[in-house]
Amino acid sequence: MTKEKKKSILITVCVILAVILVLGLVVYNRLYDSGVILRAKTAVSSENFKVSGTMMAYFYNTQYQNFYSYFSYLGIQAGTSLKSQACSLLSNGGSWFDYFMATTESYVGNMLALCEAAKANGVTLDDEDKAAIDANMDALEATAKAYGYNTKTYLLMTMSNPVSAGDVRKCLELNALAQKYYNTYMDSLSYTDAQIEEYYNENASTFEGVDYYSYTLYSTDFAEYDENENPTSTSAENSAKAYEAAKTLAAATTASAFEDALRTLAAKEGTTDDSVDSAIENAYHRHVLASSIPTISDWAFSAKAGESMIDGEEGATTYTVYLLTKEPYRDEQKTRDIRHILFQHDNHEDSSAAEAAYAEWEAAGFTEEKFIEMVPQYSEDPGSVDNGGLYENVENGDMVTEFNDWLFDESRKPGDHDLIEASSTGWHLMYYVGEGDKAAWQNTVESALKTADYDKMVESYAGGIQFNSSVYSQING
Repeated sequence: MTKEKKKSILITVCVILAVILVLGLVVYNRLYDSGVILRAKTAVSSENFKVSGTMMAYFYNTQYQNFYSYFSYLGIQAGTSLKSQACSLLSNGGSWFDYFMATTESYVGNMLALCEAAKANGVTLDDEDKAAIDANMDALEATAKAYGYNTKTYLLMTMSNPVSAGDVRKCLELNALAQKYYNTYMDSLSYTDAQIEEYYNENASTFEGVDYYSYTLYSTDFAEYDENENPTSTSAENSAKAYEAAKTLAAATTASAFEDALRTLAAKEGTTDDSVDSAIENAYHRHVLASSIPTISDWAFSAKAGESMIDGEEGATTYTVYLLTKEPYRDEQKTRDIRHILFQHDNHEDSSAAEAAYAEWEAAGFTEEKFIEMVPQYSEDPGSVDNGGLYENVENGDMVTEFNDWLFDESRKPGDHDLIEASSTGWHLMYYVGEGDKAAWQNTVESALKTADYDKMVESYAGGIQFNSSVYSQING
């Protein structure tokens, strides 16, 4: 065989191999796009349950969507692969994909541990649970149709991964089983008064809180300007004035003296009375735990009532003044029970819908029975829509400001009702049920005991869970 002929054969073989390779890539890509490859791989597994690669992609997308509204604050560029964006929250130089996948892995691992616990204890999904899943699947299909797509295309577009309706259903089933066992287990936990008292005494420093006032002064608020809005004071002068004001506030030794000093200071700055009242209200902090104020906890939990502190060295641009008004104590205030119906700001341009519902309730005599009847029809609070809008054993400070202020008004009595607006949530129809059956400290301790027992239970079922991180890398991020 001549050299030329051998060369010709080699070229032909190479061309054939190249064609086979290209065809192979095309087939692979089509298989990936269909989800066949990713679905065939197991991302996380336990003894009786498993999460495929496509199911993991669904859970990842859920975590991603939970944070989407915060992307601008986190410095994440939407529309760009998270795999190419360094995560500011990770010290090891990982990407935002790594961060969200880590939270997904934790969530899925916890979910499978609960599913194993459910199986071990004979808890299964019943017809009502399955009907709820069917309703979610119907809602998914309806949403896709509303945007002009079939479910398959809609999922591919929103997930950026080949997640099918079947994958979604399996994820919902696992999640529903985990949630059902979680509710069953937590409801089964109870503790005697002696156990609660003992746990409190063993961990008193964890549950004791302090009362204090705090207010921050900014040097820029003391800047002076001429008629043309040109600055006439220097940064050093502004800082000096702010520091003097801080010392005036810090001279107060009682709550009333602090409020008076703050009111005088605000008046000099030309602030409206409403703004001053709001500033004073926001300056007060009741029964704050050490874990909530790590930067000042050493001072707050060692100082005496009436002592103050200025956070900020002379010459700084900001100064925060603290006044301790009550030393560490056990919160004996009774919890309270409340029913509410929420009309979210996001879903309503004004209060008209809430006012119409309030009028309907008024026509029925503001009865609790009518209120409970109205909850599933109107309320947009997923946390209470299924139980008549009820929140039990609410502690002072648990709810958003306007809600909390109404609920813990000293004049509040059972049967009180109102329509209020909370700036961070929306309009609330309120029905005060009455005091809860626990003091705030008892409720907090019981919650801590439940959390500790829950963590132990999950850990006991999590030992056999295996994670396959090599599958994660194949998920688009």
